[in-house]
Amino acid sequence: MEQVAHECLRRGARRALWASHDLSRPGPGTEIAHECRQRLQGLDVVVANAGYGIVGPVVEVPPEEVARIWQVNFQSGYETIHAALPGLIRQRSGHVVLVSSVVGRKAMPYFSAYCVTKFAQAALAESLWGELRGSGVGVSLICPGLTETEFHKVAQLTASATPALTLFHPATSKSVARTIVESVRRRRREVHLTGLGRLMVGLNRLSPALTARLITPLALQALKKSH
Repeated sequence: MEQVAHECLRRGARRALWASHDLSRPGPGTEIAHECRQRLQGLDVVVANAGYGIVGPVVEVPPEEVARIWQVNFQSGYETIHAALPGLIRQRSGHVVLVSSVVGRKAMPYFSAYCVTKFAQAALAESLWGELRGSGVGVSLICPGLTETEFHKVAQLTASATPALTLFHPATSKSVARTIVESVRRRRREVHLTGLGRLMVGLNRLSPALTARLITPLALQALKKSH
């Protein structure tokens, strides 16, 4: 994060701040918004991007783990957005970005806890599209596919999750970042980064049963490769 801050300054930013927060507990999401507004004398763009994954069947994922991933992946971002919205609405400008996933539009077997949080982000974006219409505040829902980050290294049950990297070519984090910047500039509502993701979501609208039959073997293949 410190390197990113230095790079922002090198590219012309007047100020760049960074801080570390424990988003697995309630509260820091709100603190982040207030701190940024106070120290930067304003706020223009809010990006909700924090998250990690849990891989495994529902029967093996205890409720307390679901509560934790909900707090990190969804609730902390909701806190930040909730705290930032009054100022954005008052100034009649700004943008909210929710980084969801293709599995926020079509769930995958064995990724249920993660999918739930990503579906919630998509639902929040859809609600905000209506609530903020005419306010001057834009909302973008970003739906990447597999991305080349440390996400898979820190995911729970990583032995099962890591082999999924061999099934599809991952996008780079830079390409996702460029998409976010372009979405804010063009005020795009929903962006899917991969053709496969768009195909999966489109097919699911036409035939959910067929899509499930096609997706389940891919998820099983990823899990079997770990053993």
